[in-house]
Amino acid sequence: MSSPPPSTLSSRGRENALIEDYGILTDDYDAATNPTGVISLGIAENAPIDPRSCSYGDSTIGSHALRAAFASHVNRHFAPRDVVTSAQVLVQAGVTAVNEVVAWSLTDPDTEGIMLGMPCYGAFEPDFMLKARTRSVYASVKGVDPFSEEVVSRYEKTLLAAREEGITVKALVITNPPAAGQCYPPSTLKAIMSFCDKYKIHLISDEIYALSVFDSGNPAALPFTSVLSFDTAGLIDPNYVHVMYGMSKDFGCGGLRIGCLITRNTELQRAITAISRFSWPSGPSCVAATAMLSNTEWADSYAALARRRLGENYRFATSVLEEAGIPYHKGGNAGFFLWLDLSAYLPKGVEEHLGEKQLAKRMLDKGVWVASGEAFHAEQPGCFRLVFTHSQPKLKEGIRRLLEALKAAD
Repeated sequence: MSSPPPSTLSSRGRENALIEDYGILTDDYDAATNPTGVISLGIAENAPIDPRSCSYGDSTIGSHALRAAFASHVNRHFAPRDVVTSAQVLVQAGVTAVNEVVAWSLTDPDTEGIMLGMPCYGAFEPDFMLKARTRSVYASVKGVDPFSEEVVSRYEKTLLAAREEGITVKALVITNPPAAGQCYPPSTLKAIMSFCDKYKIHLISDEIYALSVFDSGNPAALPFTSVLSFDTAGLIDPNYVHVMYGMSKDFGCGGLRIGCLITRNTELQRAITAISRFSWPSGPSCVAATAMLSNTEWADSYAALARRRLGENYRFATSVLEEAGIPYHKGGNAGFFLWLDLSAYLPKGVEEHLGEKQLAKRMLDKGVWVASGEAFHAEQPGCFRLVFTHSQPKLKEGIRRLLEALKAAD
């Protein structure tokens, strides 16, 4: 008998993966659709008056219908090399919850970490740390093009430095498309995969902006490429490749609290399922998300409308900024925001991040709030993130107030 493959999880993840799931919810009896299913007389549920959509449902990792709808959606829009099945989709109460269960399952507390290139989503750190106590290991990409293959050398340098400090990096998280709003070239994604394979660390691709790629007016802008689209043979073990997605960005439904992990790693699937009772998506949210994703005609028209409006607002915001002489990161064609370079407006003789806070306060005094780069671990002082996904009259007024604050600070 051949020995089982080595585990890719943390010690606590391995323990959770061994917890037996009796399938009471997943094989629920229904006289019409599942007459041989399990009749549960053990769950304290007020079934006679409780509508099915508001019950516990048929799984702690999202309803069967929602997982199938997510799989179909990904197969239609992410161009996966291999068909994604519903068994590979684990739904949680938002992508924040996905971050937490992944950190818990892949790392042991305090001495193991997840690596992130800067700048990045600022809440990754509390998502990983508050319960799972996973260390966030930040890789400096200053001086290199973060979208080029050269970025891999920075990841490697950071991983090795962390080892010297007693921290074992277990995974790399990339946001794809990333914070700057550009899409990765396929060659860079392949180089990142090869790096992860070399050090046997997991690659977690946060692809929550996958459908939010728009016409920026730049013919050289690259389209979105999912890490699921590659043939991983000779590149990376597919058990180390995972994708996060959800309803909050592409569908504007952050309040539904629906996110998912897509993974072919069956041990990770079991480990996350074992602890999903703490991040169980609600029945009504599952029903609403299923309705949206299953109606492909509506979903496609909604995404097309959203992309058109994103492009219009992007072009409007950048034209106003260029007219005012405000520098910003050019080349973006995805996501909801622009990176502004307001370093010229920072107070003189003040520590950099304190200067950012003072400038942010001046903007707030003028009635507009723009998040400072410190919140996203930006390496260059004076970076601010401007979200342009508002109605154009509101966006126009917000930028007017921003320019007024900058004029006062000049």
